Amino acid sequence: MSMREYVVRRLVYSAVIAWGVLTATFLLLRLGPSSPADRYLANVAARGQNVTQVLAAIEARYGLDKPLHVQYLDYLNNLVHGDWGWSFSTSMPVMDLLQRHWVYSFQLILLSMLFAMVLGIFLGLYSAVRHNTRADYAATFLSFVGISLPNFWLGIMLILIFSVKLGWFKTYYDTSLPMFSLANLKALVLPVMTLGTGMMAAYTRYTRSATLENLRMDYVRTARAKGLPERQVLWRHVFRNSLLPIVTIIMFDLGSVVFGGAYLTEVIFGVPGLGQISFNAIFADDYAVVVAVTLIGAIVVLAFNLLTDVAYTILDPRIRYD
Repeated sequence: MSMREYVVRRLVYSAVIAWGVLTATFLLLRLGPSSPADRYLANVAARGQNVTQVLAAIEARYGLDKPLHVQYLDYLNNLVHGDWGWSFSTSMPVMDLLQRHWVYSFQLILLSMLFAMVLGIFLGLYSAVRHNTRADYAATFLSFVGISLPNFWLGIMLILIFSVKLGWFKTYYDTSLPMFSLANLKALVLPVMTLGTGMMAAYTRYTRSATLENLRMDYVRTARAKGLPERQVLWRHVFRNSLLPIVTIIMFDLGSVVFGGAYLTEVIFGVPGLGQISFNAIFADDYAVVVAVTLIGAIVVLAFNLLTDVAYTILDPRIRYD
């Protein structure tokens, strides 16, 4: 099977999976005990209006009074035409809401990945080169600790220590300032550490393991026997051949972290990204926002899984998919 055929087949599978995620999310939300119109009931009762009539009018306005299958087909039809629905809680189109907030998630993920990649790969290489030394033991111990710490617990501890006790960092993101302003970058230090620590620990372990494995290969002994400098052996030969498992875990994290630690980190630190608006939408029964964010997360994960497989063949031409 050619690479083009493999990619086309994977795209078809991905489309089916994304449709399944969308359908499951849509049905589970609609079958829940509450409705988006419920948030209006307190104000309606306070004004002495007829709750039943107002509730029926709101549901009719947004099509919530239609049979479930009709709502589903209407949603799919609108989605195909680029209409992602209306956000009940913010009173604006879902697409506008996503366009306003996705960049904050991207900023957090980008900075966290850079933090994790730079420190993780450096520590992994240093640990492998200093194999069975105190530095190696220390890096190994810290990597195990980093992998074991839950993001939500680490984030809370960082807030208590560096924000509440020491007062070094603020715990809120100011959207009125430019994204890369000094104040907002300082506000992202703790979220980046929270999100990046687990990934950094994993990259350290993978880099160390892959480097040690390649250091034992015959081609390394041959390169050293030819008199090549140790730095050249390490960077031109060992590190290059160690990239495959490292790229694998990095590409996987780029997809999975979007709906995992990044969203939870945004909620903990108040970063106004997709995770924060999704969290608020869940408690507001804002169906359209929850479905849209879930679908985006599924598409991102599927896309990066496909990109990871394609990257395999680029880094190692021996790999072929049948």
